[in-house]
Amino acid sequence: MIKKVSVFITAVVIGVLSSLIRLDFITNLAEGASIELLVMFAANFLPYPEEKITFELISSLTYIAPKLYILIAFGDFFYDDFRISSVYVFTRKDNRVKWFLDKLFHILKHLVLYFAIITAVSVIIGFANNLPVASIQGLLLVSSVCILLNVTVTLVFVLLINVLSLYISCEMSLFLTLLAYVFAHLPAIVKLSDPVQHLLIKLNPVLQPVLPWHDDGFLLDYIQPLDIPAIPGFNVYWSFLVLGAYLVLAVFVGIRVIKTVEITDRNY
Repeated sequence: MIKKVSVFITAVVIGVLSSLIRLDFITNLAEGASIELLVMFAANFLPYPEEKITFELISSLTYIAPKLYILIAFGDFFYDDFRISSVYVFTRKDNRVKWFLDKLFHILKHLVLYFAIITAVSVIIGFANNLPVASIQGLLLVSSVCILLNVTVTLVFVLLINVLSLYISCEMSLFLTLLAYVFAHLPAIVKLSDPVQHLLIKLNPVLQPVLPWHDDGFLLDYIQPLDIPAIPGFNVYWSFLVLGAYLVLAVFVGIRVIKTVEITDRNY
C-alpha cells in the first residue's frame, strides 16, 4: 500500500515538474501554445536529431525519467510473489497462467493510473497558466494517445524485467533491461541518413510515444509552429501496431516461461 501511494505521489511530482519545464518553452511561441501542446510535450517530446550528435539534457530527462521510475517501481512485481508464495504458484501448473495474467492486469491498472495522473496534472497546470484549449475533442484525443502509448511501451519493458527475474536475480534483470531501454534511445541522439533514421525510429518501441515526430493530421495542427520534421508514415496507428506486436510477443513469451520454468529451488 505504501509503495502504491508513493508511486502516485511521484506521478504528481513528475507531472508538475515536466509541465512547468515545458510551459516556458511552449509559451515562448508566437502562436500555437495550447494545453494540448503542453500535454504532448510534458512527457512525450524529444528533439529530432539534426546534427551528428543531438542531446538535450532537459528534454531527455523529462521524456525518460517518468518511464525509468515506473520500470524500477514495478521491476520486482513478480519477485514479491516468488518470495512469498512461489511453491504454491509454481508447483501447481494449472495456476501459473492465471497467476501471470492476474499480475499482468494489476500492472496494467497501475500504469494507466500513473500516466493518467501525469497527463491530468499537465492539463491542470495548463489551465492554471491560462493556456487555451484548441478543442475539447483534440485535448481528449491527445491525452488518450499519450497515456496509451506510454502505458503500452512501459508494460512491455516491465514484463521483460519480471520475466528475466525468473532466471536471474531481480537486480540483474532490472539492470540489463534498463540498460537496453536507455540504449534504445540512440536513434534519437545519433544522426544517420534519413531513410535509416526513420526506419530505426519506426521500429523502436521506446520512441513510439514521441508524438511530435508523428505525421497524423490532428497532431500537425499543434506542432506546425515548432518546425519539427514529422517522419513520413510514422503515425499513431503505426505506433499502436508496432507496440501491440511487441506486447503480444512479451505476453506470449511470458506465458511460455511461466508454464515451464522451475524456480522452487531458488533461494529468495
